[in-house]
Amino acid sequence: MYASSRPGPAKCKQTSTKLSALSLGLALPFHPSMQDEKTVGIILRDSEESVHAMLYEALEQAYAENMIIRLKKLFNKLNYSSHCKSIAVLITPHEERVTYLNFAVKPVTYLNKWVSLLELAANIDRQPDFYLLAIEQGYSKLSEYYNKQLHQVYATKHEKGLNEKVTYPNSFKQVWQTIERLDGNNEKPVFITGTPYLVELFCNSVCNSGTFIRLLHNGAPNDDEVVRRLVKEIIGDWNYWHSKFVMDRIMLTKKTSVLIAEIEIVLQALSNSVDGLLLIDKRLKLRLYKSRRATALFNSADEFVSQVDRFLTRGNHLEITEAGLLKEFGEIVLLQYKPAHSFTFSPARTIGKNTGSDTF
Repeated sequence: MYASSRPGPAKCKQTSTKLSALSLGLALPFHPSMQDEKTVGIILRDSEESVHAMLYEALEQAYAENMIIRLKKLFNKLNYSSHCKSIAVLITPHEERVTYLNFAVKPVTYLNKWVSLLELAANIDRQPDFYLLAIEQGYSKLSEYYNKQLHQVYATKHEKGLNEKVTYPNSFKQVWQTIERLDGNNEKPVFITGTPYLVELFCNSVCNSGTFIRLLHNGAPNDDEVVRRLVKEIIGDWNYWHSKFVMDRIMLTKKTSVLIAEIEIVLQALSNSVDGLLLIDKRLKLRLYKSRRATALFNSADEFVSQVDRFLTRGNHLEITEAGLLKEFGEIVLLQYKPAHSFTFSPARTIGKNTGSDTF
């Protein structure tokens, strides 16, 4: 398999007897709602040139040209009105398609007999992306960090001279409603800091306060310099904070129907079109790929990859977590997005043709 984001060293070309089975897959940033058309055009052109060089090194000319023509057709039909953050492109012997992803991925290209949407989407570009809420006696201010910048999204003043037990809860309710509108599915961590007793009052007066990460030890962000220092500290330990946020979400929903764990139960949920955030432990992902490529016979890996493909096509989110983070949950968790009804697992169902335990 070739896997690269840039043209690699020259390889022996595939013989014609193997060409008909090869598939091309690539993932790349595509965020037209936040990028101008010129920037998007440069990204697509660079990707096309990279793939062009890769194919001509690996394939005979006729097959390489056919792949390039099919890729250009897909690029020419891209939806520039989409609010997605990236795209995954699959060109197989039998189909060619583009999937719009609601999360950022790193540019990558695969040329192999097996290429799945899961493999492409798993190359997540985990850049710092969070909210910072500052609560002081005179005001509350909510900012959002993305694209390496902090943007103020909401601010409110607290009325003075009134009963604090009435004033603050009402003000905090407005702040919480704003966060709900911006991040109703709780996809970003919210760091909260400011006057200690007000932070405590806020967390006690709103729902899901367990998802907030308190930074009281840093003191109140009463000037821009303190805010910059807080942001720098968060970014510097982003992998830690992100993992903490993931586990906080899981533990908060552990006893509810929103959380689905263990591979067999998750697979049934996916086959029933349950939507949400799918968390896959890095260890499971590696075993999954190894199992899928080791044999042409069915195993549950094939069905799982197929169901994740459909899951992502519906616009859902995927996260590959640090190795071992999800061990307690069978290395996989599906967090439902406000389900209309509880999903229940039927133990009578078997997975594919494998009547034994799932081994990835």
